[in-house]
Amino acid sequence: MVRVVAQAILAAALVGTLTLGQQTKLQAIECPFPEGQDVASETKCAEYTACEWTDGRCHMVSNDVGGYVVDGEAQDTGRGFKVNLKKADASVTMFGGDVTDLVFEVIYHENYHLQVKIYDQVNARYEVPLPLNLPAEAETEPLYSVGVSGNGEPFHFNVNRNSNGNTIFRSEGPLTFEDQFIQLHTELMSTYLYGFGENTHTSFRQVFEPRTTFPIFARDQPVGTDPMNEYGHHPYYMVMEDGLGNSHSVLLHNSNAMEYSTFLLDDGTPTLTLRTIGGIIDLHFFLGPDPEDLNLQYANMVGTPAMPTYWSLGFHLSRWGYNSTDGVRAARERMKSMGIPQDVQTCDIDYMDRQRDFTYDPVNWGDMPDLITELHNDNIKVTLILDPALVIDFDNYAPAARGKESDVFIKWSEPSLVPSDQEPGTDDYMVGYVWPDTKTIFPDFLKPETKTWWTNELKLFHDALQYDAIWIDMNEPANFGTNMDKPWNWPEGEDPWSLKCPENKWDSPPYPTMMIRVGDNQSKRISDHTICMSGNQTDGTKTYLHYDVHSLYGLTETIATFNGLTEVIPNKRPVVLSRSTFPGSGKYAVHWLGDNKADWKQMHMSIIGMFDFNMFGLPMVGADVCGFFDEPDLEMCARWMQVGAFYPFSRNHNTMGTADQDPGVWPEVGEISREVLTLRYKYLPFLYALFHKSHMHGNSVIRPLLNEFPADIPARDVDDQFLWGSGLMVAPVITQGATSRDVYFPQGLWYDLVYAKLVATGPTTQTVSAPLEIIPVYVRGGYILPYQVPALNTVESRKNPFGLTVALDELMIALGEIFWDDGEVLEHVMSESYMSKLAYYQEELTMSVMHGQDAVAGINLETIDILGFPKDAQRISVNGADIPSSGWRYDADASLLSIYISVPLADDLNVKIYYDNGL
Repeated sequence: MVRVVAQAILAAALVGTLTLGQQTKLQAIECPFPEGQDVASETKCAEYTACEWTDGRCHMVSNDVGGYVVDGEAQDTGRGFKVNLKKADASVTMFGGDVTDLVFEVIYHENYHLQVKIYDQVNARYEVPLPLNLPAEAETEPLYSVGVSGNGEPFHFNVNRNSNGNTIFRSEGPLTFEDQFIQLHTELMSTYLYGFGENTHTSFRQVFEPRTTFPIFARDQPVGTDPMNEYGHHPYYMVMEDGLGNSHSVLLHNSNAMEYSTFLLDDGTPTLTLRTIGGIIDLHFFLGPDPEDLNLQYANMVGTPAMPTYWSLGFHLSRWGYNSTDGVRAARERMKSMGIPQDVQTCDIDYMDRQRDFTYDPVNWGDMPDLITELHNDNIKVTLILDPALVIDFDNYAPAARGKESDVFIKWSEPSLVPSDQEPGTDDYMVGYVWPDTKTIFPDFLKPETKTWWTNELKLFHDALQYDAIWIDMNEPANFGTNMDKPWNWPEGEDPWSLKCPENKWDSPPYPTMMIRVGDNQSKRISDHTICMSGNQTDGTKTYLHYDVHSLYGLTETIATFNGLTEVIPNKRPVVLSRSTFPGSGKYAVHWLGDNKADWKQMHMSIIGMFDFNMFGLPMVGADVCGFFDEPDLEMCARWMQVGAFYPFSRNHNTMGTADQDPGVWPEVGEISREVLTLRYKYLPFLYALFHKSHMHGNSVIRPLLNEFPADIPARDVDDQFLWGSGLMVAPVITQGATSRDVYFPQGLWYDLVYAKLVATGPTTQTVSAPLEIIPVYVRGGYILPYQVPALNTVESRKNPFGLTVALDELMIALGEIFWDDGEVLEHVMSESYMSKLAYYQEELTMSVMHGQDAVAGINLETIDILGFPKDAQRISVNGADIPSSGWRYDADASLLSIYISVPLADDLNVKIYYDNGL
């Protein structure tokens, strides 16, 4: 308790009474209007007692008037402390429904992890009902300290880093806590702010000038370049605090509709506003101090990413618009004739009978079981799409009938809300309309009975079609034409109809956030493109409004599908591709970045999206290569195939009504795709090892340069290059007509991965040649990348010999590792998996096998390429025995020493190189 009291007193001393200058700078904290800031005027401002008009700006009133005051002394909770807060002036409000009495609670977790909650002292409010991995006891040497105002003072709190005193969170202005409007402001240590999603930002680093606001709420919204909310919900951000790279991150664990604003106070201080329209404030702080530390710490709480199957790291081919099994066969033949690697064939909703889940079209796709057999015989896996909405044709559609029998669908929250034109037999279910030509209902995946029913439907479907993976789309959930006269695809000749949401506090909240004004929001309501917020869902214990749990829908469907597949395909890792995500989705899901279009800017944005989702703990991510909407030309598709070859999830996909764009369509694109995908397949063992680290510890797979070089200021703004782990850097060409590009090389030696030549000693920027057939890819000195002789699919490549790319640093040192298992077993047992540590030091390469020799039985290591080797060798020994001079080759121009051996991967290895080093 001594520590808590000391913190509280310190904070009180720091707060005090604001000077006139301090009050003036806070006038940048604007009053948000439901209609948007364009309506700002002195008259409009006067409608809200929490707002004040000064010098042409409508801003929040001062903290001592519009916020809360500390009401009593800090209380020790045994795990932290809490203080009570009271509304300073009950007459000051934005939209009414202010919570008069609050609790500010600090909870200590790991030394690097702190939780701060602000909630109603009297009435329980909604909190996210999904568990987090939290320690049973607090660790005892925290990296942080927390201060809060003293008794009777206007409420303010701050979080500091103990090692250097950096203030990583300092609340500014008034806290607003109303029933449907919660707002909190904080100063930031710098403008190096990253994260937040899923929304469209065109740079990885967030923008503060001009003021920028983004919404967050799961929504069926195609990718664009304007600030708008898309498919997932991730209120998680990172700030780089100083020149040394000290970094922290924060999660607002809240699933209600929200938005955030970034702006500068009048004195230039970068500031962040967080707004949500429900729940509580539940902040989790992570202290790093490095960006990559934050990935591990965050993943430790929300769950480390799933270990992907090896075959899912291969290339996926897909489209909506094959139109028949023959369309799939034609695309597959183009791939084979061009020799382009492929592991997965995906089918979109056109395979279904009238777009109904768990069916296939008996006419155009009547031989689909035969097609799947053909693909399997060709070592190609099959992914099939499912949407959550099921048609209400209970008499003729068994999945819906079984679902109704188990009562698995979302209902209206009260009988009075059931529409007067409710279809017979649909009871109190919420009825909508999506792709099928019949009205639909929506499973409640929070409900235990729904999970059981869904697993059974997956089993029955697998009996009919032997799929290998499931793609769950439209799971925000999406609904067409909500609140409109009729959906855009409503059957011709039928009387107009649509799902219409009632005018109540849930479907028409007082502050609907900016989402109603951005993107394709036709009805200007938060239920646009989805179902009504006044629906009810239940986990069997508690009942929740869809208003609160809407953004959890995709995650709950993902969990149900993942767990279902463990029963459908026993002892194999499930592969579930989900469009909508939430913190924790990475434990179960692969994610693609949604319905993009063939556009150069969106190609660049796909890299930013990968950075975001690696931060969010979903490293198995990628975009639709060559674009989903519109049609790419040859150059764009070639360049996109190049960058897409380095997406963790690499898939070419496009929409109905457009031309085929699989890489075999253009001979030139086919040749480029063959080369770059062959390079990907060669280094899949390295990528697989990165995913193993991610699964075990939470490491990111795709990294911005700032993760590896946090003190390198120029690296913080590089968002058109990326790293695989620490050792491989990709610098794609994402500009039309370009045949070269500037590449930033951080500190160290950098070698061209393909030509094995040293090209840069960083930090430096170089203009590198990149004609259409070339994507610049580099290996960083100090790293050993394992590789395998590539093949046309991973079934064949996994049988091939291994090799090592050893890139020496300035001290002629390099390190690496190999991880290997059977590539798909469900239980990831380390003792049964192969692991070896690789090290090159003082002309000696060692491979030390840790465990799992049986996993690599029959696989040999045959080639060692040492980049940056100064001279030809005079003698080389392998495990103590000299090899003949024909066993190596030295390329003096490239400074490349290639050694040819044949040693079982299961055995320890020692390679010594003797040469004239002039000593």
